[in-house]
Order: sequence, then structure tokens, then C-alpha cells
Amino acid sequence: MFYLKKSILSLKKYSFLLFAIIMTISLAACSKPNVEGMVATVDGVGITQEEFDAEYKVYRTMFEKQLGEEALDQVGSDGKTFAEALKNDILEKLITEKIVSNETENMNITVTDEEIEENINVYVQNIGGEAAFDEFLENNDIPREFIETNMGKEILVEKHKEKFLEDINISQEEAKEYFLENKEAMTILRASHILVATEEEGYEILEKLKNGEDFASLAKEYSLDSVSAIQGGDLEYFGKGAMIPEFEDAAFELEEGEISDLVRTEVGYHIIKVTEVLDSYEELEDEIIKILEEQAYIDMLQELRNNAKVEKYLK
Repeated sequence: MFYLKKSILSLKKYSFLLFAIIMTISLAACSKPNVEGMVATVDGVGITQEEFDAEYKVYRTMFEKQLGEEALDQVGSDGKTFAEALKNDILEKLITEKIVSNETENMNITVTDEEIEENINVYVQNIGGEAAFDEFLENNDIPREFIETNMGKEILVEKHKEKFLEDINISQEEAKEYFLENKEAMTILRASHILVATEEEGYEILEKLKNGEDFASLAKEYSLDSVSAIQGGDLEYFGKGAMIPEFEDAAFELEEGEISDLVRTEVGYHIIKVTEVLDSYEELEDEIIKILEEQAYIDMLQELRNNAKVEKYLK
């Protein structure tokens, strides 16, 4: 969930922290839908304004915390404000989720409370324990109940995907062909960063790093990116095209273990540390297979989306 990524949302991947609470409302197929209070219907099933507003509030809050309160008023290359683009992407995400929900109901795929709690506990431990988790929720104005509901939705999507992939077999030949065709763009980095508001702050932190202070500790203390800060600035793995250009250019110039100078972008000043570089077929084979499986699943979701009867009412 790092908001230097170029797209505000992605229908290709889901993050349980940002799932909407979908309240399923069944409508009679033979009658005209009552669209009052709805932002859309999917095959006669409604998506409410309430659930849309709940999701938009979470995204808007995190967006503004990272980029500033005026960021959503900025106009993109398509002539839309970031707020307009965000609303449209959220609506499309909710529509896709509703399609998956309808599909899994027909397939008798369910999620238990125990599964939800188990997955939340894993995330809590990865983030540094209950105190760090509670701090993250408080800093980003996210109710724990929201997390629990959205975790259930993420598990449902994963089960749907796993069922679909039972019939998909990516061969080593396909994987190698994909690597050779996309070799220039296939390098994957794992990096961490520290984001600050001013050049002066950035140089002060660079000095601390030169004096031997720990990068992860400094990220937790100073970074404005509250999502990655609690994990020592870790952005996990990303490839080319995932980050905004200035950040990406600087990161891909670094060797494994190297720390950048101060990098200025539209969101502030960054210090980047590359912790791992993957660029050979042997290193990337598992990732390539996942990419091809993911694409097959996305293609299937797109087909379902094309065949669904969708009505939008969002103003």
C-alpha cells in the first residue's frame, strides 16, 4: 500500500486494509430497481452509497496524509481531478468485488470467523504487534471492525482465485518465453524509504545514516509514509513502472545494499535503500509464474465484468 504507485487503485490486486464493507441488497429481477441510496447495481444486487462513502473515506484520508490536503484537487493528465479518479476507481473496485461475491456464493465458497482472526493475527505480528497495529489504525482513522470485514473479503477473493487456478497450468516454457520477451523490464527490487517534507530534514537524516544509525529505526521515527514507516520503511517488491518516475529512476540506479542521496518527488524528499535485486530467470521464475497466473485471473474477472449487467448511479 504505497501511494507513490502511479495508479490510485488497482483491480489487479487487493489490500484488505482498503476493502469496502459491502452490504448486499437483493432486488427482484422482474421489477425496476430502486436506486435511491445506491451507487450501482450488479446483476440486480445493489452497492450502497454508505459502503462507497466508507471506502472513499479511508482512501481519501490516507491519500491526504501522504500527499497533503490539497492533493485531491490536482488535475491529472486525463483532465480529471485526483478525487474524481479515486471515486471512479473505488466504484469499479466495488463492482468487481460484488461480481466475485456473487460468483463465490454460487460456488459455495465461504469464509469463517476463525480464518479472519487467524489472518489478522498474522498481519498484526508482521506489523510489530498489537500496539503498532492499533497505532496504524489510529493514525489512518480506520476502525478495527472495518479491517475485520475487509479481511473476510480478501480471503474470499483469494479462495475464488485459488479455485480458478486449479485448472491453470503455466509451463516452464511459457515462463521462460515471458522472461525473454520482457527481460529489460523484469528486474524487481525490494527497497525501503524514508519520506520527509523538507530538504533540511532529509540532509539531517542522511547525516545520521552516515554516522551508522539504523535505517529502519530512522524510518519508523521520521518517515511521513505512515504505512511503510511501521515496517522500517519497507516497500516490499516492485518492478519498473510501479513507482513515480523520479523515485523509480533513483531506485533502479542503486546496487543491493546501497542508500541513495536525497530524491525529490511531488510528495516530498526520499532517502531510498535497496535491500534486494532480482534480475535472473532463476531468481524470477516463481514471480513470473505468479504474474502469468495473475493475468489469467484478471482476464477471467474482466470477462465476468463484461458479461455482468452493471448500472452506475454515482454522481
